[in-house]
Amino acid sequence: MKTSREEGRRVSREWGEIEALCRRYLAALESGDLESLLANFSDDATATSPISGKQPAADFYAYVMRVTSDRKMALKTIFVGTSNPRQAAVHVAYTRTVADGQPATIEGVDIFELTEDGSKISAITIIYDTAPVRAEFDRPGARRR
Repeated sequence: MKTSREEGRRVSREWGEIEALCRRYLAALESGDLESLLANFSDDATATSPISGKQPAADFYAYVMRVTSDRKMALKTIFVGTSNPRQAAVHVAYTRTVADGQPATIEGVDIFELTEDGSKISAITIIYDTAPVRAEFDRPGARRR
């Protein structure tokens, strides 16, 4: 039987691994390295965003990388589920340029569902206010093909 100290160390290790996954996700998104970004996701992962809806994460992020540039991620907080350790979230200020527009910052929360072993993201739900940035995605260079 595990002692509470052993259990605490296990939970701390798991949280540390999940926090590292969140940081790798943000670094890859900021750098624009699609291959590194997708390495954080399971093969069948989905992404849901207010503008694009639900789709395969690979398709969503390929689109994001195509239409955005000059990405900067300012991490505010990482949350790891206590009642469900297979959930995590990051609160970020995300500055980027869409198509040929001007840089704009949106503040949002990316909520992650993790694989059973916690090593990959199986689903992401992105939450932010679309009103200030909706018109950016109507530009010709930002439209889906």
